[in-house]
Amino acid sequence: MTDSYRYRCGECGHRTAWGSESHGERAIEAHYGRSHPRVVPGGMAEFRKKDSGGGVGCLIALGIVVLLLVLASRH
Repeated sequence: MTDSYRYRCGECGHRTAWGSESHGERAIEAHYGRSHPRVVPGGMAEFRKKDSGGGVGCLIALGIVVLLLVLASRH
């Protein structure tokens, strides 16, 4: 899960790209250094959970389409 963290600037709302925790920390520190040099880095960290559904909704929709095609071909 290397792309599970994103950091948001507490001053301007800038967001880092999704990445590892350490990469996000370095990116937000660099942002503060460029954009807010006299402010201690703050803001918030977001954590993205891995989707446990695995695309079940798409699988159900695909099954319905196949069923409709089979029923349509019988007439």
